[in-house]
Amino acid sequence: MKKLMMYAVITIFLGCAGLLACSNSNNAEPELESQKGVIEEMTDKAAKKAVNRIRSPLDKARSVADQEQDRLNDMDQSLKD
Repeated sequence: MKKLMMYAVITIFLGCAGLLACSNSNNAEPELESQKGVIEEMTDKAAKKAVNRIRSPLDKARSVADQEQDRLNDMDQSLKD
């Protein structure tokens, strides 16, 4: 009888522990997401920095090309007049 009671108590204890473990995993996810969020923020910041470093020379080159095209259009316009 004592063994049966002991097995029942152990079963109830393990069942409660299992339920608590399942409910705590939901609480642990936001902590993991916040850490993941920090890592993603750092990655996004580095990516934006890299994109800006790549885009700035390209934007300058486009600006110069646009200026050259405007100058050529002005020259063509003046020659037609």
